[in-house]
Formats: sequence, C-alpha cells, structure tokens
Amino acid sequence: MDKKEMLRKAYANAVNNMVIDGVDNEVCYIVIRESMKLYMQGHGMDVSESEVVSYIKDQVATLHKALEDYDIANQYSKKF
Repeated sequence: MDKKEMLRKAYANAVNNMVIDGVDNEVCYIVIRESMKLYMQGHGMDVSESEVVSYIKDQVATLHKALEDYDIANQYSKKF
C-alpha cells in the first residue's frame, strides 16, 4: 500500500476517535495528528510530521469547501 493510501486510512481512523468529540479545535488537531503518526508507525510506514500536517490541512480545506454553500442550500430547500 502506498503512503497516500495509508495517510487516508490513518486520517479516517483518527477522526473516528470519540475522544475528539466536544474538544476545541487545537486539542482536536493534536489528537488527530498524533493518532495519524502512531497509525502510520504501527503499520511500518515512515512519515514525517510535515506530511501528516499537510494531509490534515488538505482534508480540512476540502471539508470547508464542501460546506461553504451549505447555508445557501438550506435556504433554497426551505422554499420548495
């Protein structure tokens, strides 16, 4: 399995962690970052912290982009 696929799996595993529910963004970020690093190490994959941080930033940007029109969509759906 390549590093990109392992990062995807490590991220999915980290964000499904119930520990991050209800904590502030800074703590949430730390838990996700460290969980991803441990996941990768546990699967014998070398990864730098900068690679993990970059992956997290990409995922957050994707999430924000997906949600940017959410309010507009809600307004239109209420009219119909």
